[in-house]
Amino acid sequence: MNQKDWNILSMIKTEGNISNAAKKLFMTQPAVTVRIKKMEKELNVNIIYRMNRGAQLTPQGEYLAEQGIEYLKQVEEVKNVLSSMREPIVGTLKLGVANFMTRYKLPELLQQFKEKHPLVQFNVTSGFSRDVFKMMQEGDVHISFVRGDYAWKGIKHLLFEEPVCIASMDEIRLEDLPNLPRIEYKTDYKLKELIDTWWMENYMAGAHIHMVVGQTDICREMLKQGLGYAILPKLVVQDIPDLYKVDLIDKNDAPIGRSSWMLYKEESFELNIVRAFVEFINEVDFQESI
Repeated sequence: MNQKDWNILSMIKTEGNISNAAKKLFMTQPAVTVRIKKMEKELNVNIIYRMNRGAQLTPQGEYLAEQGIEYLKQVEEVKNVLSSMREPIVGTLKLGVANFMTRYKLPELLQQFKEKHPLVQFNVTSGFSRDVFKMMQEGDVHISFVRGDYAWKGIKHLLFEEPVCIASMDEIRLEDLPNLPRIEYKTDYKLKELIDTWWMENYMAGAHIHMVVGQTDICREMLKQGLGYAILPKLVVQDIPDLYKVDLIDKNDAPIGRSSWMLYKEESFELNIVRAFVEFINEVDFQESI
């Protein structure tokens, strides 16, 4: 077996079937099937169940795929270590980034870092903070950017604190909120918990949810059309002209906000590419734009 075989097995496990795996690998399905048959003959095991409507991994196939995933991680790590032993800084930096950071912060940061280190490549995976944090825990990325406080045993740097606010195109009174149309959006559980806790501390009645949208960007557009109010991170709406905003405060009159963090493992800092990026991020004044 060679690295291409391990790639095939790990991709089948990731994608769930041969057809999707073949597309991701830029191979034809028959070509993938031929490689699998050769592996089966070489190892004298059945790697996939062949059925009328497709195929799936056998227990032996699952085991091989898991080993393939670990093997490919090790190969990439060896390449990065070798790259860190020479100058200039080269290699692929794997980042797990919360959706908000991906939209509003990351593109400019990567462009600036690329200007300093043009040979660096980026592998960026975005998602909700809980998913990005899991990537960090499982070693799938070098560095994670998460929003909210997570119990992390490695190294963490506070990037910025951001207020959460009530936003509306029309001026509103806080006591009227339960009766006003609210635009809800899907977000990570930590932000939802923060908003729900504030609401329960201030109102007996539940919110009047007028509509539910998939993400903050859509919520932002609905706000601009005057379709209701929303409670969301202030950076999402700070550039909308004439928007009425009220920062949330808790029962002790302290501002309610979210912390954004950079996380990484201490051993990763030995890689030149990781060390260079961490040092670059630590020089950025994120608070200035809030």
